[in-house]
Amino acid sequence: MRLFQSELKKIRRRHIGLIYIATFLAIFMWMAWAMGRMDAPLIASQGYYYMLLSLPLMNSIFLPTLLACAESRICDIELKGNTFKALCTMQPRHSIYHIKLLFSALYLLFFTLAETALIPALCSYYHVLQPVPAFHIGAFFFSTYFVSLILSVLQQSLSLLSENQLFPLFVGVGGTFVGIFTAFFPNLPVCYLLPWGYYHVVSTINMDYDNATRLATYYTIPFPWAFFLGFLTFGILIYLAGLNTFIKKEV
Repeated sequence: MRLFQSELKKIRRRHIGLIYIATFLAIFMWMAWAMGRMDAPLIASQGYYYMLLSLPLMNSIFLPTLLACAESRICDIELKGNTFKALCTMQPRHSIYHIKLLFSALYLLFFTLAETALIPALCSYYHVLQPVPAFHIGAFFFSTYFVSLILSVLQQSLSLLSENQLFPLFVGVGGTFVGIFTAFFPNLPVCYLLPWGYYHVVSTINMDYDNATRLATYYTIPFPWAFFLGFLTFGILIYLAGLNTFIKKEV
């Protein structure tokens, strides 16, 4: 509890929550605008599937940069003040890494809950008649949270190990471009090797588009457990590598 309160005091004026709120509002306005332009019959019959396919794409665009900015804000107070040496004499190094990761996980939990709640809220507003796909909404929450958490681990490790926070930010911005690339070329094998594209790699909704009629048909696919477990393994390796490197870092 002492570490939690200490970290809370350090980041309370960093306005990290505002970064998440601004990103959520941007996604909300985009989705509300997009659904408002759709044909009423398509909205009524497939509105939930449309949102469950579109939100992972929005996350691929917004969240890599968001997470890079948030992790940089969480980590740079010690780097700017050069206080790691003093902190490490009062608490174990691993506790510094873990308490920052805990706050990242909490921010992500609130963000993912709000984004998941957006699905039934917008579908109710636009009078979607499709039955609520509870399993697929749950899968969206589950996959979004853990993909974001693993990317947070990656960004936190880079931020703690970099004297200049521009490098982690460039990685996050590059992750946004990777996410867009993998969204438009989802069948390329390289897409499964790039962590920033996993928001839609593990999606349980897909789409067929008929060029002749210009109609989109949304359908469900099984949750890709093999890819997801492989991604979790990658996350564990990144966590262990980042923690071990931070513990051995000269301060």
